[in-house]
Amino acid sequence: MAPYGTAEVEALLGVGEHVLRYWERRLPLLSPARSAFGRREWTEADLALLLRVRHLVRDRGLGLDEALDELIAERSGGGAAAAALAEARAELVRAYFENRRRRAILARAFPAVRADAP
Repeated sequence: MAPYGTAEVEALLGVGEHVLRYWERRLPLLSPARSAFGRREWTEADLALLLRVRHLVRDRGLGLDEALDELIAERSGGGAAAAALAEARAELVRAYFENRRRRAILARAFPAVRADAP
């Protein structure tokens, strides 16, 4: 699957680019690839990690240092349950972007359909 652009990631997470850049600086686990033009290219694994960070920060109220500790603990001893959860998250991310792609196709074919509708 092709990498995702920052605008797509912003839409998925509901955070601005400045937040993504800040998280990238503070969390060494997060390091998206760069295009030949220097743009960030996010993989599904990056998106799953970002979704987890957002959950830890927003929903659980952890600071980034605490979130990093939690992520390291999950990755170092999670076993099969953590692997299954990561796989499920990645599948949800894939489904989300596939759904957006299909809505955009429908919107082009049928102008009355809004591509950005929920």
